[in-house]
Amino acid sequence: MLLKNKIEELKRKGFVKERYNQILLLKARGFSVRDIKNITGLNRTTINKYLLYYEYTFRSYDSVRVNSKQEPYYKDEMQYSSIPTYNYDELSESEKEFYIDNLKLNN
Repeated sequence: MLLKNKIEELKRKGFVKERYNQILLLKARGFSVRDIKNITGLNRTTINKYLLYYEYTFRSYDSVRVNSKQEPYYKDEMQYSSIPTYNYDELSESEKEFYIDNLKLNN
């Protein structure tokens, strides 16, 4: 919530699209915040707020879950070195539906 408040404060104080693009371009080129400060003449707080706005807007999520299996992948230690395989009968109903829908789309 604190990050969202800082973003709203940045918008209230006058978000400048050109300044935002310049900061992102300099950051993408590998300049540090100190270098960006010297080039643009802005203070570190403002630069950090623009960078936080970018991170907040374009967050990437680590994983997407379709469904989760409750059973373990392996039954014993000898299977640890192999890739897990599944039998159609072992899948849950929602996994079977997803599998059939995926086959219909790709065939």
